[in-house]
Amino acid sequence: MVTIEQNIKTAGLVTQLTKSQKENFIIISKHWIVFNAELKKHNLNQHSGNWVKYGITFKVENEYFYLTAIPNNEQIFPDHFINFEISKGNYEIFVHQGAMQDLKQTLNHIYKTIIPDLNLNIEDHENTGFLHFEKYDYRFQWNNPKSVIEIYLPLKK
Repeated sequence: MVTIEQNIKTAGLVTQLTKSQKENFIIISKHWIVFNAELKKHNLNQHSGNWVKYGITFKVENEYFYLTAIPNNEQIFPDHFINFEISKGNYEIFVHQGAMQDLKQTLNHIYKTIIPDLNLNIEDHENTGFLHFEKYDYRFQWNNPKSVIEIYLPLKK
């Protein structure tokens, strides 16, 4: 468990998901390409070795969405970017290591096996709409078997 001491302000692009993990993998992969192109186009790339990006999954009513985002450090973003705050609080962190195509299996294992087996008290997304976020940093390398993504699930307060 880790405690995030203050809200994390982000800005990015959102896309709607389906109920199919297979379709969502394609949607999210294409969305990252568009997002990265937008960052480059608007000179929002993070040039230092301490770059970070977020993949945020949330639900509004019965629809699922995925937001690709970077920290919002008060820079100016294009009008079509949305702001989103990751709430401060306690999070359980899981690590996915390996190819992107295997991320869906990692998420499935977390939600279907690990959470029930450990009886983790995960925040009910029905109340907040927020499911989890993925953190990408210098350890992420597309489809490299040593690539690392951190997955944060909010714990109940």
